[in-house]
Amino acid sequence: MRVRPPSVTAGLYGFGFVWGVVIIAPFFWLAMISIKSRLDAFAYPPKLIFSPTFEAYIAVFSNASFLNAIKNSVIVAVGAVMLSLAIAVPAAYALHNFAKPTRRKSLMLILLIRMTPGMIYLIPYFVVYTTIDLIDTHFGLILVHLIFNVPLIIWMLTPIWASIPRELTEAARIDGSTPLKTLIFVDLPLLRGGILASAILAFIFSWNEFLFALVLSRREVITLPVEIANFMRYEGTEWGQIAAAAVFILIPAVIFGFLVRKYMIAGLSGGAVKG
Repeated sequence: MRVRPPSVTAGLYGFGFVWGVVIIAPFFWLAMISIKSRLDAFAYPPKLIFSPTFEAYIAVFSNASFLNAIKNSVIVAVGAVMLSLAIAVPAAYALHNFAKPTRRKSLMLILLIRMTPGMIYLIPYFVVYTTIDLIDTHFGLILVHLIFNVPLIIWMLTPIWASIPRELTEAARIDGSTPLKTLIFVDLPLLRGGILASAILAFIFSWNEFLFALVLSRREVITLPVEIANFMRYEGTEWGQIAAAAVFILIPAVIFGFLVRKYMIAGLSGGAVKG
């Protein structure tokens, strides 16, 4: 076995440390701004030692519009994830039974749909939603999120599904199990890691999505990213409140990701199926 030179190991660790600082620094700065007073936030040079204040958080959570935006974001994100799973899981099940060339071409087409910029879909959806009165509705935003969440879930689940030993499903069918029972009691338990990982990524997308929420909502279903933009008023920008609201938006995704990180790793890497 070839031993890596100490200099290379030190270089990799050094690069990893620097890259970690680059990633974490903006979040650290954001958290600092959220607990600084207005004067401390814009002091130059920046103050690292200061008296923390939670005025920005109090102002944000005293705002009825922000509380309503939290409710809207939860409804849209959870609804989009549940409906996406209901569509994508059967679709992935069907795709994994296709011949490899057909499956590969289908997955490339699905990936192309996912990679298409959202602006391409925006105008057609706006015109249709205006016609059928879906502007400023939870269901309208949930439907739009399916464009991106369903291809993502299918793309993640199909190769994991293909790694499940066919002997398991064949044994279940020999024992008299119907295809539906085989799907529910054999395949889905083995796919739980991939399902959780894809659900997390779909939730994060819906939770953070800004473009469609901005254009396809008015007053009733404004979500958190759009509500944060409303803190930029004509009278002035409330940077402390923006930072406090942004920190709050980060919390669910971070906590959720840490709680199920082992399933995310398994799902993103294709998963190791245990019989």
